[in-house]
Amino acid sequence: MNMQQPNSLIIDPEVSALFLPPDARSIAMVRHNIRLGIPPSPFPVWNNILMDRIFEYREYVDAGYTIKTQPFSFKSKDVMLASICQLLTDDINEYTPYKAYLIGKHYQYHKNAYYRDEIKTPLSQLPLAELKQKYSRDIHRSIVDIVDAYGIACATIHFYSKYASAIDLIRITNPDIATRLLSGRINIPQKSVITLSQMTTDEMENYLKTINFYTLIKKAPVRTPGNNPVDIDSSNKPHLENRIIPEIKQMPKYDPDAAVSSLALTVPSWSESIRRVRERSVLSEVSQKAADNLIFQLGILEKSIQIIKNELEGITKDAN
Repeated sequence: MNMQQPNSLIIDPEVSALFLPPDARSIAMVRHNIRLGIPPSPFPVWNNILMDRIFEYREYVDAGYTIKTQPFSFKSKDVMLASICQLLTDDINEYTPYKAYLIGKHYQYHKNAYYRDEIKTPLSQLPLAELKQKYSRDIHRSIVDIVDAYGIACATIHFYSKYASAIDLIRITNPDIATRLLSGRINIPQKSVITLSQMTTDEMENYLKTINFYTLIKKAPVRTPGNNPVDIDSSNKPHLENRIIPEIKQMPKYDPDAAVSSLALTVPSWSESIRRVRERSVLSEVSQKAADNLIFQLGILEKSIQIIKNELEGITKDAN
């Protein structure tokens, strides 16, 4: 059920922290739609908290549009946040720092909700001995759903949780560094991120400059005319640390199959998500509101699938 809302949805910092900033293409698309007068689809909300599409919401509000919402039902804020984490993670196929962060946050929110008896799944209700036999000796009920969802060890999930907490600490003192770490623009080991979170802002900047400098030196040895590459000795390093080394980016070649191939890799995760819901939930006990919400979203997905399927089948027929 869509609801008309005054343009005063809550932009919660805990929700915002789960999303990377929109890229230039996404920003341009939203602003292009506004210029064309295309209204936004309903925004997902829980207790008037915006759950997604934060940039799009702000742009449409600034443009004077009346906002429509799609309410969702969750037992608590932690359950809502855990759900967002899983949805975002399911869209990421490859391993990235951002995915590790989302898995860590998913576990944190899921654990909070579990201990307040706000989450009950068939899997977490199994006898502990059976869980230990199926998974591992260090399994416990508050983590079993996360282990099952991502197929990774308990120890890895605990480490991702520490990594996520470190990112949150860094975000308090230096949001830009936190964003660059999650987006991969700063590439350092996750253990180093935990160390970084215990530093002051100045210490962080100096540490990252040092790491970046030595990484560049390691990857690109200095060449002298007519000679083989030579190492830079320690006496030269302080002088070179003050140099500004420009970042050179090479534009990738356009690949017409890239987006379609990426979507083909993503689709199996949708089927897997549906399978997990069917296995973990007693669907006959689901509330009418929750059922209506899912039916509505599946309907949108079904229409989108049919549109692109028809377009692709048209290409196949033309080729024949």
